[in-house]
Amino acid sequence: MMSIRSVRSQFPFRRLLTVLLAAPITVSGFGHDVFAADTWVWNYGFEQDLAGWTQTVNKDNGNDQDENGSGIFITDELASEGRHSVRIYDVKASRSFGLESDYFAAETGASYVAFADVLVESGTAELHLRFYNSSGQLLDETSSTAGPAEGWGTIQTSMKAPEGTSYATILLHSGISNEGTAYWDNVRFTKDFTNLGVQVGTSAPLGSTFGIGENQDKIYSVITGNANDRPIMQVIDADSERVASAITLPQGDVNPTGVWAAATATDGTVYLGSYQNGRMYKYVPGDAAMTDLGAPLTNEEFVWDLAAGTDGKVYGGTYPGVGFFEYDPVKGFTQIGDRPVYEPPGEDYNYVRALDHDVERNVSYLAVGSYASVIRYDHATGNMVDILPAPHKVTSLAGAVEYEGDRVFVSIGGKVVVLHVTEQADGTVAVTEDIAIAGTDPRVSPVRDGGVYLIQRDILVHYDIASKTVMSTGNSVPGRVQRFGWITLEDQENYPGETLVAVSNTNNETYIVKYNPQNGNFRMARVEGTPRIPGAINSIGNGPDGKIYTSAFQYGGLGVYTPYRGDSNDRQPEYVYAPITQIDRMESYNGKLYLGVYPGGYLYEYDPEQPWLPGVNPRLLIHTAPYDQDRPKAIAYGDNKVFMGTTGETGQREGALSVYDYETGTATVHRNIITDQSIIALAYYDGLLYGGSTIRGGYSSTPTQTEAKLFIYDPITGAKTAEYSLPGEGGRKLTAITELVVVDGKLWGMAEGYLFIFDPESQTFEYFEEKFPDVQHPEGTYRDADLVIVDKDPNSIYGTIGNKYLFKINKDDKAITIIKSDGADMLTADRDGNLYYKHNDTELWRYSF
Repeated sequence: MMSIRSVRSQFPFRRLLTVLLAAPITVSGFGHDVFAADTWVWNYGFEQDLAGWTQTVNKDNGNDQDENGSGIFITDELASEGRHSVRIYDVKASRSFGLESDYFAAETGASYVAFADVLVESGTAELHLRFYNSSGQLLDETSSTAGPAEGWGTIQTSMKAPEGTSYATILLHSGISNEGTAYWDNVRFTKDFTNLGVQVGTSAPLGSTFGIGENQDKIYSVITGNANDRPIMQVIDADSERVASAITLPQGDVNPTGVWAAATATDGTVYLGSYQNGRMYKYVPGDAAMTDLGAPLTNEEFVWDLAAGTDGKVYGGTYPGVGFFEYDPVKGFTQIGDRPVYEPPGEDYNYVRALDHDVERNVSYLAVGSYASVIRYDHATGNMVDILPAPHKVTSLAGAVEYEGDRVFVSIGGKVVVLHVTEQADGTVAVTEDIAIAGTDPRVSPVRDGGVYLIQRDILVHYDIASKTVMSTGNSVPGRVQRFGWITLEDQENYPGETLVAVSNTNNETYIVKYNPQNGNFRMARVEGTPRIPGAINSIGNGPDGKIYTSAFQYGGLGVYTPYRGDSNDRQPEYVYAPITQIDRMESYNGKLYLGVYPGGYLYEYDPEQPWLPGVNPRLLIHTAPYDQDRPKAIAYGDNKVFMGTTGETGQREGALSVYDYETGTATVHRNIITDQSIIALAYYDGLLYGGSTIRGGYSSTPTQTEAKLFIYDPITGAKTAEYSLPGEGGRKLTAITELVVVDGKLWGMAEGYLFIFDPESQTFEYFEEKFPDVQHPEGTYRDADLVIVDKDPNSIYGTIGNKYLFKINKDDKAITIIKSDGADMLTADRDGNLYYKHNDTELWRYSF
């Protein structure tokens, strides 16, 4: 074990060299100034001899010139990382030997922490953190010491910079009375709170539509924003495959976050429908800006889809009120029917998720739910008929509805269902299912020559309406097509007549796809000049390789940050692995990083020591969509098994506990292990799995239960063995157990704003007290709190809660100390015990102490 103590003193060492490595860099890019948060210690691993370091020797007897071989040496005998370390060899009790770094910029009143890897063979090693004024005068310093140990350990020291500070340095030191040998490597330095900036980002398209008339060669596609950055509509030139212009959606009282809905009216005007503010926007091609048309309907959060009608009109659908509306460029907005526009007796619908319009018959088709229906709405009579065949209602909601070639194409449950809808002489509607094409993406192309194109298992295929047959073009289109269109390209030699064009989200980038049916020419290329928007952080985890991993809301990706080694532009991600969709939870065990991925309720195993290779690494372990599961919210490991807790898919209340057994290579899904509840917290201890639930089921479902449950699962028998209600206060029933961790043989957890401790031996709650009265979730929640233990502070537990507080708990008296209250969400720690959390939606922050 390494012994560490902290001291403060004045030492008369002198600076010889000044280098500034941490100054902000201000350049233009992506609408923000560039900045570098990490302060690199130059030559931190001594791979470049002693460059960036200054040797010091202090003698208490100026007449004694014999060093007896003592000194400072670069060596390749030992290293904590890389190939080299520095060895301070001191066999003179009348000498001190030091190695001091170059200057770092520092500021008065800020707190700083220095770390280093050290292996002490004998004697004592000292790590000093020193502060200087602008003239190079030493103002003050602090230090920690380490004693002999068998292997490498970490030493740290910290201090608030005194008045007048301009610079700081790190000193590796052997004191004047010390005799001993120490090896030093991997020296690092940080402020106590550091904004590490953007970790994941996207240039991927979402809502997209094609121009018409003189703008038939343009594609209008929106890149999703976040709480800080509004969405950007890119105008793509299909001929040059470049972005011709980019227009940010207008600012408002409530800014838009993203856009699913996009349509081009018959007059060529482009309309967008946004979320979370539920508004519509109008763009006239060629203009430099767009117009905010306001909210089509009150109290709606999403405009989910838009479709063109006649005379410049567009139709739209909303969430959560199941609203249906018309926008007339002359008359404005008009609600169609009631709200909800359709809802069977006894059901609770929230969505008009997708729609299209049959101009000839003045009929609209609406995908509503959360219990799947596709409604044929007759605008002349107001009559509504659910045309979705019963076998397809097992899926909660259709993702797209398109009317092409006198057929209705419904994307639902991974299939495109083709329906032939006819109106009989007596006014009744007959529905015939032509085919259900499995393994498909949602979109189909506009009809040409009696057929449509779509993506089936990443291959572009053609569906012939008359023969009801599917034929492959043999061309691979990875990613997700957001919209198809037909364009007459300038290059008529290679692309004669009309060419099928698609805009695709591939590897979090905007891609354009071209296929010419006449000659079979095919091309898929990344669109040049696409804007990039920081991604809202959706999950944070520490990898077995010591790196910090993140994923973005909606767009996913796996962002990678190496502690202390950030690049020079923290306004953009450093490195992102793709493709992988939104990761809702990640945990490290046994050298692997486990990734819980939405949609579809997937669990992947990723080995950071191997190359990222989709389909191979990460490796799929569990897929729960066949069990109506969607969002992974908890992961644990034990007994050579991996456990995952999930929520049901949209409209489904029943969550599940899934188990992957490494010995058998099989997965088991225990659906509805807690009646009508999602499983959102897991912890393994002493042969048993402990779980916590929430009354919130799948998205848009209505809770039937009133209180969350703590349960015990036996991995050997594969059965739930116990289920407990929380103690409660004054009859209050808590709706969500959002975190479980094992601390000193007890189970610590958070439930809304309450801290509880459960004793596995007696199977009783030994502590239960409200700590955060402002954290409440009457309808349940998917996630809210994280608790983390770090070795360097064995008396505390650190946590975040309510997307507001960073705090620590004293393990003895359970007292809470608030560290930050201006926004902190999610939490993990690195190998040095630094804490990482989300702030301001897109930023990763580090707290070092």
